[in-house]
Amino acid sequence: MIIVPDDPGPASPAEFLKANVVKVFDGDGFLANVWHPLREAWVPRIPFRFAFIDAPEIEQPFGPESQAFLQSLIAGKTLRLDPIGKESTGGVPIDPYKRMLCMGYLTEQLEVGRINYYLNGLCSTGTVKNARPATRNIELEMIVNGWAWVVERWTFEREDEYFRAQQDAQRNRRGLWAMDNPEPPWDFKRRQRRKKPEESGQGTLL
Repeated sequence: MIIVPDDPGPASPAEFLKANVVKVFDGDGFLANVWHPLREAWVPRIPFRFAFIDAPEIEQPFGPESQAFLQSLIAGKTLRLDPIGKESTGGVPIDPYKRMLCMGYLTEQLEVGRINYYLNGLCSTGTVKNARPATRNIELEMIVNGWAWVVERWTFEREDEYFRAQQDAQRNRRGLWAMDNPEPPWDFKRRQRRKKPEESGQGTLL
């Protein structure tokens, strides 16, 4: 596995969410309990979706593997989630399915030993000599390990960095890029929507 060290920068408690992941739906969506600092209590079972990646649907090739990879990264763990408002949602960080859009960061202990990491557009191997905590970008880890696409429907500040990570995964045929022409999930969903009227006989002129 390739980890992606990242620094989300300082933020006040009002600017990010502390969330404990309770269920992973697929390679880009999950359910989490969220800490409410004013109530000093956990708000249960809030649905989230990563804002800048799109993973294969469960019914697609590598869909279950993408889900399993994300589950191994975040299930049962506490994340920092930065809400992301998009132009398509009127600046509100909620998608049409009532999921909160976010970027996710995981801070965990790096143990002594060899690690594979992606930094500044390059994959490298290094040695951790002293155990220490490190913050990692979950979206970029899904991309560089080959389990998700970068979204292409809109631009965002770090898109060049994200697309470089995707190109690295493609070149090295990681994850879903083991296939020659994997179908992006947005094309798969569009094709599924077209199939439904055909299967029900709608839109057929006699």
